[in-house]
Amino acid sequence: MNDLDRELAGAWGAPPSSVPTSEPTVQSALAKEKALKEIVSLRDGLRGLLVRITEVEGETDKLKKDNEFLGTYIDNLTRNTVVAAGQKR
Repeated sequence: MNDLDRELAGAWGAPPSSVPTSEPTVQSALAKEKALKEIVSLRDGLRGLLVRITEVEGETDKLKKDNEFLGTYIDNLTRNTVVAAGQKR
């Protein structure tokens, strides 16, 4: 068997017996469970933030509309006051 045949046999053959197949330990299972709980907690936190962002965007839009309305109202009052003052003269 030449070197190429040995490489192909190793690449396509059964995995070498020197690779240990380790069983999950209690500590690794607990660490995995802790990591998953933290991921779920962070995901829920992000969902809460997204809901709050959506609420704040809605409030911001409403306040912008209110400010535009009040600006128009003040402009109209100012114009009417100037016109009324001009008529008194």
